[in-house]
Parts: sequence; structure tokens; C-alpha cells
Amino acid sequence: MKKINKYIKSVILVLFIGFSLISCEDLIEIDIPNNQLVTASVFQDTATVNSAVLGMYAKVANPDGTQGGLGTIAAMFNGMSADEIHHFYTFLYGEFVTNTIETNSVYVAGYWSFLYRDIYTANAIIEGLNKSSLSKSYVDPILGEAKFIRALCYFYLINEFGPVPLVLQTDPTVTATQPRESVNLIYEQIKTDLLDAIEVLPDNYGAYEGKKTRATTWAAKALLARVYLYNADWENAEIEATQVINKTALFDLEPDLEKVFLANSQEGILQFPPAFSSSIWMASTFYPSFSANFVLNEELTNDFEAGDKRRDSWTINYSSQGVIYPHSAKYKRTFSNPSAVEYNQVLRISEQYLIRAEARTQQGKFDEARADINKIRERADLDDLTIPNTKEALMVAIEQERRVELFCEWGHRWFDLKRWSARNNPSQTRAEEVLSVLKVDNWQSTDLLFPIPETSIVNNPNLSQNPGYN
Repeated sequence: MKKINKYIKSVILVLFIGFSLISCEDLIEIDIPNNQLVTASVFQDTATVNSAVLGMYAKVANPDGTQGGLGTIAAMFNGMSADEIHHFYTFLYGEFVTNTIETNSVYVAGYWSFLYRDIYTANAIIEGLNKSSLSKSYVDPILGEAKFIRALCYFYLINEFGPVPLVLQTDPTVTATQPRESVNLIYEQIKTDLLDAIEVLPDNYGAYEGKKTRATTWAAKALLARVYLYNADWENAEIEATQVINKTALFDLEPDLEKVFLANSQEGILQFPPAFSSSIWMASTFYPSFSANFVLNEELTNDFEAGDKRRDSWTINYSSQGVIYPHSAKYKRTFSNPSAVEYNQVLRISEQYLIRAEARTQQGKFDEARADINKIRERADLDDLTIPNTKEALMVAIEQERRVELFCEWGHRWFDLKRWSARNNPSQTRAEEVLSVLKVDNWQSTDLLFPIPETSIVNNPNLSQNPGYN
């Protein structure tokens, strides 16, 4: 009976996350929601504007009063779609593990709707503030925050679904029938939003009471560095990452791996706080508190080098009926273990070193790239690289470090595999090279994108489906 209760609790936890994903409607297709954001009076008073902005962050981080926000969703779905994790109860989320997602998947439909709802909120704030009589000095930084959130959501939309509707307003008579736009066009909008945000956001956390829970110039620059990297704009990726890395008064690599994911960690550039003071959902989702849940794949755990402190600090072995199941332990604070305050690391400085290393490698700056990689390795108590100074060798090292540094965080591995060329066949992606072997029974190249939700296509005649989906 005790084992059954543990099983039921695990299922309830997973279903709770799932229900949190599908509780909102697709805001491209529906009438304007009945909430305070649509009333003009909201944007004439600083107190209600601030409430709306905090609500915008809450919708992204902890939707509908839960904590199944963007960071958790991306880490779950992308981690399973790639080669990071699978669920202990194999019937749960099997469509992601086997890359056999159907067009009527409630999880994918919820993910799509979740992102567009957050974009709607950002658009509503931008529209409201553009008509506000409040001072420009007050309005501009908040416009920057809304544009940052919109850029973040679109970054995830195009990397999950490919071309999508580019919605920049709240009028449902327009948004309900918008067609898909090219990824390149949406990337241009993301860059425009981030460049606009950089100009007006605060350059420190003083306006946020010293907390790293709202966007600054540096958060926008950090995301922009990633965007430039994904677009093979190596020079600008290096420039933006360098500017963030050099801001050592605000953030630096945290030498103690146990403190990396704590609130206001020196590693953090932007963090999302939990909805409840007693737990962060990243811990409740990935850390095995009463049952095995999201198990790390053997391919991942085998990639840790001997002596890598990240294996000891950021993973935990959970024993069930005499079998060991490794789990992510980056976030450890659960309902029963409130020993430290943890915040979800949206952007952190180690990624910037790895962005710069890759950008430098692609530009032939091999010594500088090696130094960036070694910086990450030294924190993990590993020796400096002894590989040749070649593009090919350094890219293998960068993949290794991104693999073991950023696992189970915001879907990095899935996106990396999709954007890199295969080592043995540059006409393919690294995802096809890796996952066609690991998931030989199900993998197809069209699995690189999630399907456009069936309900969205039914309701919007101008939407088309991704290749490979009926």
C-alpha cells in the first residue's frame, strides 16, 4: 500500500503540471480576456501598472498560481525530446521521449497557448503604456520589461515550433487569423525588442530592491547574445556576452556549486522566484522527494568526466527496489526540505562564457575560446583542456561543457542539438546524428519541431501544419 501511495502521489504531481499547462485558451484565437489589463485606467496609475508588470512575470514563471512555468515546461519537454531525461513511469510523457507527438497533444497545445498568452500580456502592457499619461522616465523601463518578456516567449516559440504567427497587438479580429511568419522575420523582431529594451532598462538591481527577479539591461544583453549565437552572428554574440561577463560588480561565476541556484546568487542575471515560499517547482519536478520521477538518461550521466564536481553537486541517485535512478539535483528545495531559498535561473553567467567560447571558436580565436571553456571547467574542479587548438576539437569540448553545465535547464540541450551541424554529415543536424541512434525505432528528421496544435489550425484557417504531422 505504501508503494501504491507513492505512485499515486507521483501521478498527481505530474498531472498537476499538465493541467497547469492546458488551463488557458489560445489567445491568438479568442476574444480579449476579461481582466484588468484591458482597461485603460490601469496604465494611468503607477500602483496598478506595477501590479500588471508583476502579473506579467508571474504568468511566465508561475502560471495560474502554480509553478509549472516556462522554465519547468522547457526543461521537461525539451529534456525528454532530446537525450537528457525520461520519466520513471514510462507511460507518462512518452510522446516526448519517443518523439511521437500527435497534433492533438494536450501538452503541446498547452505550451503553445501558454506562450501566446504571455505574449498577449506583454502586448497589452506595451499598448497601454504607449497611451499612458505617466512620465516617460517611468514608462520607458517598463516598456523595456514587456519587450524583454515578449522576446523571451518568441525565442521559445520559434525554437519549438518553427514559423509562427507574429502577434504584436491585442485586437482579436486581427490576431485570430494571422498566418505563420518566417523564423528569420521573428528573430528580427526579437532583436528589435531586445535592443529597445537595452536602451531603457535599468543597468542594476536598485530599482528592484536588489533582487534579480526583473529584467535589466544585462538580462536583455544576455538573451541577445544567445540570439546572435543561434543566428551565427559570431562577432555580435561575442560582444554582448563579453559586456555581460565584464559586469563583475553584479555577477560572476559562483565558486560554490551548491549556491548557484540560490536566490540572488552571484551567478544569476535573471531569476524567477517560486509561487510558494515553501518550494520551487524545479525542485518538486526533478528532485526525487517521495518517488523516482524524471530520471537522467544514462547517456548524460556517462558524459560527466571523473572528478567533475557537478556530478556530485547537481545530481542525486535515488534508489527504488534496489535500482539506482539518477536525478537532477540543481534545485533541492522541496515542500519537505525548505533549507534554502532557490530561484529559477532564467539567465546565468556560465552560459555567457559558453556563448562567448563558441562565438570565438567560430571566428578562429582558439586561445580565447579555450580560456572561456577552462573557466567553466576549473569551477567544476577539472583540469584545463589538453586538446588541439582546432575548431573541430573546441566545438566538441563546447558541446561537452554545455551538456554537463546546462542540463535540465530551459531546454538548452534540445536547442543545441537542433542548431549544430552533424559531425559526420554537415547536411544534417546534430540532433539527427545523435537521436536517430538513440531513438532508432521512432526518430524522424521532422521531429525537430513540435506540431502546431490541431485546435489552433481548426480555428485559424491561415495556419498550416509542420511537415511530418498529419
